[in-house]
Amino acid sequence: MTEFQPMSPSERQIMRVLWANPNSTSGYIIEQLQRSFSWSDSTIKTLIIRLTKKGYIQIDDRKKPFHYSATISEKAQLDQETDVLLDQVCHKQNGNLLHTLIDKATLSQDDIQELVNALKEKAASAPTTVACNCLPGQCNCHHHHN
Repeated sequence: MTEFQPMSPSERQIMRVLWANPNSTSGYIIEQLQRSFSWSDSTIKTLIIRLTKKGYIQIDDRKKPFHYSATISEKAQLDQETDVLLDQVCHKQNGNLLHTLIDKATLSQDDIQELVNALKEKAASAPTTVACNCLPGQCNCHHHHN
């Protein structure tokens, strides 16, 4: 994949099946998703085709039924989506964004300790202030106003 292609929430559900079960048939994907969603077979197959066109799924068509696998790991996809999200927010708001994510996330004690440790490491080299990365008129930093 050369350029990041966003995934819809429905496409992500397909990918979650493939990340957990590489080399799955469309029948298996359909069976798994229809346990939780009232999607038709054709809707799921359309999503698989769309993800294949985006480059997220590869097809092994050497025998029938075809088998499908993800071309990107879940972590790599989340990293790309995180980069896009952070690029769309004023850098001065990154702390607020992370705070919101932490408030909304279900975290174990181990998860929280890992975050505390990561913040301690980050603090060692963090600047005292963060520069705004916005175009004029995109934020309330007021440094772009004439």
